[in-house]
Amino acid sequence: MTKRTALYLPVLHAGYEAFLTRHADSEEILLLGVGFHALFPKLGKEIRALSPERAAAHARLVVPGTPVRVVEPGELPGALAAEVVVVPDEEIMHRLVELPGFPERAEVRFDPAFLRWDREWSRATRPASFDGRVSRTALDRRFMARAQGEARRSSDWWRQVGAVAARDGEVLGAAFNHHHPTEYAPYVDGDPRNDFSRGLRPDLSTAIHAEASLVAQAARAGLELAGADLFVSTFPCPACARLVVESGFRRCYFAGPYSMLDGEGVLRAGGVELIWVDVDMDPGDAAPTPVSGAS
Repeated sequence: MTKRTALYLPVLHAGYEAFLTRHADSEEILLLGVGFHALFPKLGKEIRALSPERAAAHARLVVPGTPVRVVEPGELPGALAAEVVVVPDEEIMHRLVELPGFPERAEVRFDPAFLRWDREWSRATRPASFDGRVSRTALDRRFMARAQGEARRSSDWWRQVGAVAARDGEVLGAAFNHHHPTEYAPYVDGDPRNDFSRGLRPDLSTAIHAEASLVAQAARAGLELAGADLFVSTFPCPACARLVVESGFRRCYFAGPYSMLDGEGVLRAGGVELIWVDVDMDPGDAAPTPVSGAS
């Protein structure tokens, strides 16, 4: 069986090193050259990228026994003449194998390795892990119910999120995601996000997220949030995660378990403890074992 591997290699880090090593048994490893920028313009925006030739030189050090070369679009059909072609499972490579001239008889194998953020990885939602603590206490479930109740107040058609700040068993503040200058701005005048692709100009939006609104309200009231607990109906996005860290929240209780991009990593790096609140427990069940240290 003949095997060749193709990939876009902007940088070399542990993920790429592992990918290259896994496929060191290839007859050849092919790196996309600058000519592919015309086919995939986003590659030209990668300011951290090494030149393809420099990337190839580094790759040869990782797999010294495997030929590595840079290919341009016109060379691709001949370069990939093999029984099996391995590519990373990412958007660019899915589009690559659909190009005219791609070897039709080759068996394409997508290696599902996370190498960098692309459109599909950025849109993917992944279960957020917690720090080994699941809270079923009546108080935490009551705070979470309040957050979920706040979420239902949102007029957002796409996502409704509620957030509650609490300390020592008392609610400090609550908020939900909404829009400015009026609650129905995107439905009256249109949503400005419609004219931009995902990830482009996120500042051009009429929305304020629940966590951001909560922090802003506390600042206006002169209320200190350092050391408080945050209850959110949906896991914070990266921007809100940064606000949570900067505000000094010590714990983040959540029920909607999906983390986008690096939201979870931001909270962990900021020392915020993550706790799952089990809101689905049947009230008739036996009393749960208390979570040590939970509010």
